[in-house]
Amino acid sequence: MRDIVNISQQVFEPLKSLTSLQISNLKTDLQYFLTLLKPFVGRNMSEIFLDSVSMHRKKVYQITKGFLGVKDTKYLVNICLNSFTLINSYITYIYPNAMGGSPVWRSCLRNLKISDNPLEGSSSELYRLLNYKNLETITVNNAFRGCNRFEEFPSFMGANISKVASSSEIPVGVTKVQMNKVYNNTLAQNCTSPCQIITVPKNLKSINFGRLINSLPLDKNLQFVGAENLEYANVEDSGFHTCVGNIHGLTSLKTVVFSGNKMRDLSETFFDGFSGLETLALSKCLIQRDFMAFHSHRLFQNLKELRQLGLSFNSLNAFSNATFSFNSNLQFLNLSDNQFNYLPFNLKHTPELRVFDVTNNSIITINVDARHELDRLALRNGGFRLFLRGNILSCGCSDLLFLQWLKNTLVELDQGGNFSCIDKDGERSYTLCHQDLESLWRPCWGQYFLSIAVIIVCLYVIVFFIVFLYIKRKTFIITYFLQLLGHFHLRSRQDYKIDVFLGYSDTDYRFPCQDLRAYLEDTLKLTTFLNDRDLLATLNKASGIVEAINSSWRVLLVCSEGFLKDEDWSLFTMRSAMYAQSPANPGRVVVMVHQRCLRLLPTELLSAVEEDNILVVSEWKISYEMGEMLRTRLS
Repeated sequence: MRDIVNISQQVFEPLKSLTSLQISNLKTDLQYFLTLLKPFVGRNMSEIFLDSVSMHRKKVYQITKGFLGVKDTKYLVNICLNSFTLINSYITYIYPNAMGGSPVWRSCLRNLKISDNPLEGSSSELYRLLNYKNLETITVNNAFRGCNRFEEFPSFMGANISKVASSSEIPVGVTKVQMNKVYNNTLAQNCTSPCQIITVPKNLKSINFGRLINSLPLDKNLQFVGAENLEYANVEDSGFHTCVGNIHGLTSLKTVVFSGNKMRDLSETFFDGFSGLETLALSKCLIQRDFMAFHSHRLFQNLKELRQLGLSFNSLNAFSNATFSFNSNLQFLNLSDNQFNYLPFNLKHTPELRVFDVTNNSIITINVDARHELDRLALRNGGFRLFLRGNILSCGCSDLLFLQWLKNTLVELDQGGNFSCIDKDGERSYTLCHQDLESLWRPCWGQYFLSIAVIIVCLYVIVFFIVFLYIKRKTFIITYFLQLLGHFHLRSRQDYKIDVFLGYSDTDYRFPCQDLRAYLEDTLKLTTFLNDRDLLATLNKASGIVEAINSSWRVLLVCSEGFLKDEDWSLFTMRSAMYAQSPANPGRVVVMVHQRCLRLLPTELLSAVEEDNILVVSEWKISYEMGEMLRTRLS
C-alpha cells in the first residue's frame, strides 16, 4: 500500500491469511500504526516492510513522536516474522527493551533492517539485536552524516555486489566491531590481551551498520565468536579510527565495506585476520600516502583470495615494491581519485585482473612494460577494461608510441579511448586528434634525425681528416704517440756526423756536385756527403752508401731522369734511404724531382716520403724559391 493519508484501526482484521505487508508513504504516526498490527499477533508472516510511515518529514524531538518503546512494539515483536524493515520513518530513539527481549522474534526473525532513521544513543545497545539467534542479516544504518555514497564496485563486476546493495533478502550487513563494551572474562584463543569478545548469531551472514557510529577506535584486539557463516560486513562512514588492533574470528568474511572511516593510524597487520576476504572497499579512508608507499605489500599480504579492491579518494601517490604479489586472484582494482602519475605496481603480480580504474589521477603516460602487460592481460582473460578519464595525458613527441598503443590496443578504454592531453606545444588537446601518427613523425622526429644525419656527416669528415693526416703524416703521428708513451726521444741534427747525404745519378752529376753542394756548404753551412768525393775506394760501395746514409741527418735524393731510369746504384740508394726512415727522425728523406719526371717516381718512394718533403722544380738551378725549400727541409 502506498500514499495513504488515513487508515482505520480495524483495517487489518479481515486479512486472516496475509503473510506479507508492505506500507510506503503513510502519513500517520508510526506508534499508532504499530497498534494496528494486533490482528497479526501469534501468526507467521514472511515480511513487514515499512517505508516513510510518519506524520512528520523531519527529525522529531518530542517525547512519544520519534521514540519507540515496549508499549509501541508489543504487537510487532509477538508476530513470527521472517523479515522486518523500517525505513525513513524518522525514529530518533528505540528503547533498549523495545525489540531486544521478544522470545517470538528470537526464534522467528531472520532479517532485520532499520535504515535512514536519525537514531541517537549508545552504539553498544546494538548488541541487544544479537540476542536473536536465528538472524541472518542485520541492517541498522544511515542514522546520520551527509551520506556520501561510495561507488566502489560497478554492476558489471558481478551480481553479488549489486544484489547486496539493493535487496533486503540478500546479505547487506557487517560484523560489528562497534559493540566495544561487550567483555568476557575468558579471552578466546589467538586473541592477545587486551581483547574484546563479540558473540554473534551462528546463522548471521550479513551485518550493516554503515553511517551509524560517530567515533570508535579500533585500537584493541577483537575476537568474534560464532561468525563462521558471516560473509558480508558494511561499516562505511562510521567514524572508526586508530586501526591498530588485530581482529580474529572473521575468516569466513568475503566482503568488507570500510569506506569513509579514518585510517590515518593503520597497522600493516590489520587485515591479517580476514584470510577469506574477496571484496574490500577502502575508499576515502584518509590512508597516509607514506604508509602505503612503504607498507602496501604487507597490508594485503594475507588476503590471498582478494578479488575486488577499492582504494579511491585517498590521495595516494605510490605503492611499495611487490604490492599485490600475494594477491594473484585480484580481478577488479579501483585507484581512482588519487595522485598516481604512473601505474603503481607490477601487473605481472595480478594475472587475473580484468578491470583497472585509475580515473582522476595524475597519469601522463603508460610505460612500455605496463602497456605490454595490459595487452597480455586482455588476451589472457578474454578482455580488459582500463578507465583513464580525468588524467591529463601527454600527446607530445615523446609519447607517440603511447598514442599508437591507445589507438591499436586490445584493452577496452573508457570514453572511446579519447582523453584530454597536452600536445608538443603545451596546448590542451584530445588523443583522438592525434590518430594520424604518420603526420606527427616529421615535426616530432625530423629535427632529431636531422641532428643524427649531421653528426654522421661530421663523423665521416673527422674520420676522413684523420685518415688523410695519418697517410700524410704517418711518421710524425707514430713519433708523437711514441713520445707520449715515454722512453723515446727525437734525434737532433747534432746526433749525426753528416748533415746531408746527396744521392744522385752518375750521369747527371753537375747540378748536385757543383751548384747544389756549393749552396748547402757555403750558404746553409751544412756538411754534405758525395759518393764521388767522400766514398773511400777501399770500402765496399754498397756498405759505404748504407753507412753514410745512417750517419746523415737528412738524405736528399736528386731524382733526375737518369737517376730514375738508368742506374742500379740509384735504386739501391733510394731503397737504403727509405729503410733509414724511423720515428726518431721523421722527415729524414727529402726528394728533389723535376716536374717532367714526377710520373717516374716509384710508388714505394711516394708512400715512404711525406708529401711536404717532395720538392718539385722546373729547372736544375738554384733559385730563391728552391733555396727556401731546401732551408726549411734540411736545417
